[in-house]
Amino acid sequence: MKRRSAGDDVRGLGPLGEELRHRIRTTGPMPFASFMRLALYHPVHGYYAARVPGHGADYRTSPSISPWFGRLVGRALRRMWEDLGRPDPFWVIEVGAGLGDLAAGAMEVAGPMAGALRWRFVEQFERVAAWQRRRLGSADWRAEWTSGLGGSAPVCGCVLANEVLDAFPVHVLETVAERGVSEVYVGLDGDRFVETLGPLSVAALAAPSRRAAACLDVGSRFEVCLQLEEWFAQASRALEAGCLLVVDYGDFEPDLWLRQPRGTVEAPGPEWAGPCPLDDPGCKDITARVNFSAVLRAARAAGFRPRPLLSQRDWLRSLGLTDVAGDLDAARTRAAREGWVEEVVALGQEYDDLLELCSEGELGDLLVLEAIKAGA
Repeated sequence: MKRRSAGDDVRGLGPLGEELRHRIRTTGPMPFASFMRLALYHPVHGYYAARVPGHGADYRTSPSISPWFGRLVGRALRRMWEDLGRPDPFWVIEVGAGLGDLAAGAMEVAGPMAGALRWRFVEQFERVAAWQRRRLGSADWRAEWTSGLGGSAPVCGCVLANEVLDAFPVHVLETVAERGVSEVYVGLDGDRFVETLGPLSVAALAAPSRRAAACLDVGSRFEVCLQLEEWFAQASRALEAGCLLVVDYGDFEPDLWLRQPRGTVEAPGPEWAGPCPLDDPGCKDITARVNFSAVLRAARAAGFRPRPLLSQRDWLRSLGLTDVAGDLDAARTRAAREGWVEEVVALGQEYDDLLELCSEGELGDLLVLEAIKAGA
C-alpha cells in the first residue's frame, strides 16, 4: 500500500470530496479513473462543470491565447472542404470547445465556405454551452448543440478535438515484481484520500499493461485510457465522409513510458490546492499525456486513415503562421514609424501571442493528428 505522508492536512472537504468519501466508505477504494471522472465531470461539482474552460489561471489553451489559432484552423477546415468536393452543408463537430474561441476564429475566415459551414458543439454542461452561444453572437445561427458525440445522423465534415483527449479518465498502473502490474485505487486514511494498490479493475487492462510492463522497471507507473476506442468509433459513426482533427499533448510508446517512469498525471490548479490530484477534487484540472500509439490504433480500427503526425508548430506553419507573423511585424514597424503608440503595443502583443502557439517545450510541442474517414 502506498500513502501520502500522514502529516499532510486533510484536503477536499467540499461537497464533491464528501460525496467521494461516502462512496469509498460504502463500496471500498475506487480506481483512479473513477475518481478522475467524477473530479472532472461531476454534473454539479466537477472541475469542468464549475470553471471557465481554457481561460482560467490554472491553464490556457491555444484558442484562448490567440485568435489566430482559430483562424489558422479555419484554413485547415477550408482545405478539407475543398478536398471533399465543397459539400453543402459542411459540418464541424467540435468536442470540448471551451468558450467557443476556435469556432469564432474559424468562422471569421470561412470565405467561400461560409455559406456551407455549420458547427455542432458537443458540450455536456449547459453553463458552458451558454458561454459558447454568447461568444458566437450573431453567428450562432450556424451552430447547434448536443450533449454527446453520437446519436445524430452522420454528416459530411470534420470531428475536431483540441486538448480534449488528455482529460479522458485514465487507469493508473504500477509495475510490481515478476513483471506484474497492479492498479492504483483511491482509498481513505481517516478523511484523507490516499493511494492503494490492487488488482486490475477490468480485464481490458491486461493486454496494454503487459505491453508497458515489458519496457519498465519495478515501481514504474503508466496510464491506460480505455475510452479511446469507443470515442474514435463514435467519431467515425458521426461522419458519413470527412476528416478527424485531434490536437493534444502526448508521445508514443515506449518513449511515453520511459521518459516519465512515474507516470504523466498532473493536476494544474490554484496554488492553494497543491499539485496532488487527490486533494480538493473538483477544484483543479487532472490530465495525463495522450498515448498517440494507442490513438493511432484506435483511429485505424474505427476506419480512419491517419496522415503523418506533426507538431503544432510545424502544422501551424504549414497553414501560413510564418506569413502572418511577418505581416504583423511589418504592421508594427509601420505603426512605430507613424508614432501610433497604442497600435504598436497592440500589434506587439498580437505578435507575441501568435508566436506562443509555436513555443518550444510548450504549445508548439503538441501533436496534431489529421485522419481521413476511410472511403471518403
